[in-house]
Amino acid sequence: MSRALTRLVGVAAVLILLSAALFALRGLLSIGDTNPTASPGEVVPSAAPGAPLLIAPDPATVAAQTVTIRGSLPDDLLGLSDVLLRIKVETDDGSIITGAEVELPKTPGFEIPGIPLASGDNVISAVVVVGGTEKTPSNAVTVTRDTTAPEVLITSPAPGQLVSGADVTVRGDSEGDANIQVRNETSGITSSGTANSKGQYSINISLRNGINVISVTATDGVGNSSRTSVEITTNASVGRVTLVVNPGTIFLNKSPKSFRITATATDSTGAPVVGANVCIMITAPGLSPITLPCSLSDSNGRAIGEYTFPENYATEGRGIILATYTLSQGDPLEATTGFSVMKKP
Repeated sequence: MSRALTRLVGVAAVLILLSAALFALRGLLSIGDTNPTASPGEVVPSAAPGAPLLIAPDPATVAAQTVTIRGSLPDDLLGLSDVLLRIKVETDDGSIITGAEVELPKTPGFEIPGIPLASGDNVISAVVVVGGTEKTPSNAVTVTRDTTAPEVLITSPAPGQLVSGADVTVRGDSEGDANIQVRNETSGITSSGTANSKGQYSINISLRNGINVISVTATDGVGNSSRTSVEITTNASVGRVTLVVNPGTIFLNKSPKSFRITATATDSTGAPVVGANVCIMITAPGLSPITLPCSLSDSNGRAIGEYTFPENYATEGRGIILATYTLSQGDPLEATTGFSVMKKP
């Protein structure tokens, strides 16, 4: 008798433990249906009896017009039929709107997208509605909709300033920790950085010779952005191309009527421009412009082109050769040089 009683108590204890484990597992699962939807891979805490439980959204400050609200339902509410789950939003001006109203989910965890937000603080709660009557409301969570773009100022360089050199440091003020993008609108080059905690930024950008329009765009943590710009002038050293034509004069009484063109380019620091696409165009008297096959500059920044005029070519005059180096960033580098066409020496 004693042994049977002990065995019965043991079986009862095991059953109690299994029931508790299943109940806990059910509370931890976040499962939804098509509306509201589920939150795969996320754990939703169990709700206490009598009211829904809402999870505070992360991030709690957004720029979007809507937010997704997650939460869970207690077992005593899950058993109800013909019941609605209402999401209520109280805005900064004290007005209360219905953000959503859906059929009560059949599982503990729920996720409802598209809850509308007004600018400022939005206090959001959920309540079960039975026969048109609201039951005990959930806890409230607050979502702030920030639609204010960060202010951005350029303190240096000044508008119209004459700058020497191939680059300039753009300084200014914005919102703390804002993402800052500086763009040379004239050349298309961009450079990025981050403002410090006080909103100060300092970012270097390359220039081209002449007028440069420099724009600065500041973007805050939720995606709001604003832009300002300044126009400056520079006598920047942006690189140089030299052209050598050999021979510099074509004599029509000699054959072949040909020359060799050597282009060499250096950048603003004096280093060779390597790997640029180099195209050479010849404008000769009496002929349409002649474009030689493009090539890449070598380790010395050099590209070579050769051209032979037709044997029946017989027009005297002056011609022009144009060499263009297309860079990976910034404006092309160009140079021209002349040549002569004569009947004889």
